Amino acid sequence: MIDNRLFVIIIIIGFSFTYSAVVNSNSNKYSKISSRTWDQAIAMAKTFVSQLTLEEKCNMTSGIPGPCVGNVFPVSRLNFNGLCFQDSPSGVGDGVLHSTAFVAGIHIAATWDRDLFYKRGVAIGKEFQGKGVHFALGPMMNIDRNARHGRNWEGFGADPYLSGENSFYYVQGIQDQGVVATAKHYICNEQETNRFYGISSIISQSSSSNSKGYSANLDDKTIHEIYLWPFASSVAAGVGSIMCSYNQINGTQACQNDKTLNGLLKEELAFLGNVMSDWGATKTGVESVLGGLDVDMPGGDGLMGFALVQAVQSGVITETRINDMITRILAPYYLLEQDQGYPSLDLDRDAIGDNYKINRQVGTAGMVLLKNKNNILPFNVTTDKYFFIYGTAAGQSDEGFSSGGSEQHAGALYQGGGSGFVDPTYGIDPLTSLLIKGRDSHLQIRYITNQNDYNAINNSFNYRGFSNAKCLVFISAWSSEGSDRKDLHALNNGDKLVQTVASHCTNTVVIVNSVSQLNLEAWIDLPNVVGVIWSGMPGSEYGPAIVDVLFGDYNPGGKLIFTLAKNDSDYGTDISETYNSNYTEGVFLDYRHFDKYNIVPRYYFGYGLSYTTFSLSNLNISKARRGKYTASSQYQQNRMRFYINIAALRIYRPVYEITFTITNTGKFYGSEVPQLYLGFPDEAQEPPKVLRGFERVYLVPGESEQISLVLTQKDISYWNVINQKWTVASGVYTVWISTSANNADIKLQSSFTI
Repeated sequence: MIDNRLFVIIIIIGFSFTYSAVVNSNSNKYSKISSRTWDQAIAMAKTFVSQLTLEEKCNMTSGIPGPCVGNVFPVSRLNFNGLCFQDSPSGVGDGVLHSTAFVAGIHIAATWDRDLFYKRGVAIGKEFQGKGVHFALGPMMNIDRNARHGRNWEGFGADPYLSGENSFYYVQGIQDQGVVATAKHYICNEQETNRFYGISSIISQSSSSNSKGYSANLDDKTIHEIYLWPFASSVAAGVGSIMCSYNQINGTQACQNDKTLNGLLKEELAFLGNVMSDWGATKTGVESVLGGLDVDMPGGDGLMGFALVQAVQSGVITETRINDMITRILAPYYLLEQDQGYPSLDLDRDAIGDNYKINRQVGTAGMVLLKNKNNILPFNVTTDKYFFIYGTAAGQSDEGFSSGGSEQHAGALYQGGGSGFVDPTYGIDPLTSLLIKGRDSHLQIRYITNQNDYNAINNSFNYRGFSNAKCLVFISAWSSEGSDRKDLHALNNGDKLVQTVASHCTNTVVIVNSVSQLNLEAWIDLPNVVGVIWSGMPGSEYGPAIVDVLFGDYNPGGKLIFTLAKNDSDYGTDISETYNSNYTEGVFLDYRHFDKYNIVPRYYFGYGLSYTTFSLSNLNISKARRGKYTASSQYQQNRMRFYINIAALRIYRPVYEITFTITNTGKFYGSEVPQLYLGFPDEAQEPPKVLRGFERVYLVPGESEQISLVLTQKDISYWNVINQKWTVASGVYTVWISTSANNADIKLQSSFTI
């Protein structure tokens, strides 16, 4: 206790200048809250709890019916109007009106741009706050362990470090708007198959509360270094709520798992907020309360709420534990000043503002240029006059927006399906934007969106102008909560469509509108497939964004956040059809797995081309330095908020600074993402290399910039299962600066010894 208190004092003194720097430079511009700390918020919550009866306290532990997807019991005599919980991670969901369908998690992560991570969070937070929603049910940070996982599109990809950085800045973007972020789904929720089983296999609220989820079975090192990592980043950011998942972990249900909820989360990570259940994920009452669950959602199952009164009166649960639950529920409410003039609840209120601007920016920034043979891209409107467009994924869906898509989705995809889907106010498809571009630039455009009409497709090859045409083939892959993908191929025979067009068109460019990994092998090596753009899940500004990239108004700079394999079996993991999902790969996931077994993929994690070129030079490694303008202090300043979790910061102390120079050696303004991969001493038993840093750098032709990346204590540590703590191994650490996880893309190399 003495050591912890001393550490907090040191942190506060050491960062006294940091608080003022953040308030002056960042928070004033984006933040709607002032300066409450967790200690202050907890004290206010405890004061409120002291005025409640036992019945009132117990009632607040379970959701009640109301206007939101989740609602917490109000106490009118104390002027507390209750709490509203609402989906989703990529905008205000659950079918409300006037909502922006922001780019999905899988897309924002592909920008590799922390500034955009944060600005997207701010924009999403503004819409939740404007509608009076107290808790936003996001970010979703489950790891892309299985390429076929139906919810991969909601998360941040296959790497824990990249996912952790996304989670951190999303939390702060949301909470700077006064909205409580909810990190989910805790933990090891990497498939939808068998998420419910038992008394009933029917997925519904009534059946799910009486069924269990499959068990994710894994070791201590793996859970710490892979799956807990982004949740730890969220806790350090100051996240107010964490949602436990449907599955079991090592045979115990996630929402009553004492090891993961009390042990890992509330004790090891010092999490101060509340744990809420996923909807229908609570399976027991007393066991869940003792296991660490604070609020049962959506309620109505009789497991918690008023049912806990008798448990307290009989001594099965202490009133102290009930007080702790309510304190944890209310502390984020006070932390983000929702007790002071927070907007009234109106889910259909228009709070969109000009969020389309940031949505378009992140939409373009997250697109990845995979192939650009003979520099076919960008198109030149002066010389490239004929365009033939193919595929249902180019145009607007005939299902409308509110369907959320389906396996037979016949249109451009802005997001995937399920509770993460946002019913958008509008969506602009690529074909519409291309036609507008054609009008403005006098382009000759022909299109066929019915990709099953091969008579029309084959006839189009005889049209006037086709011999000089650029052919754009749009394909897509969709997935949703509730089920996993059947395969890794494009919808509606997309492979056949590409093959057919490429057999006639010498300048075929494929645009891949996909929820996550896709198998490209049926057509990627065809000689006439000269360009490929991974357009991802780009939100409702999809059309303008892809046109900006195709015609060079935006130089693509996104990078893959997963590996694209040549063979589906190369990933080494897949959906378990049984009720046990065994994480036998350990920490060797995605590119780590490919490195370990020397498997050559189609495209490497972190890969992405540009219309310009870059060089890197002058690598230097030094120990972290103190001082207002050092890289270490800037790193800390960018992350500080009054509501951060100070106790969780110890492991994130900067220890090394990695500096190098990057130069734009090409002819276009553009960006590169230097990636820092770290090799550990043998003691750590780590993969050959792991991602431990990155920076997206934007430069004009000929411009150079010195970049400084920071390695924290956690970055250079491994989880020691014997000592049960993060440990720094003795030996040589290798630092690689690369433009992807491909060893051939390593540009700089050095090392340091501990």
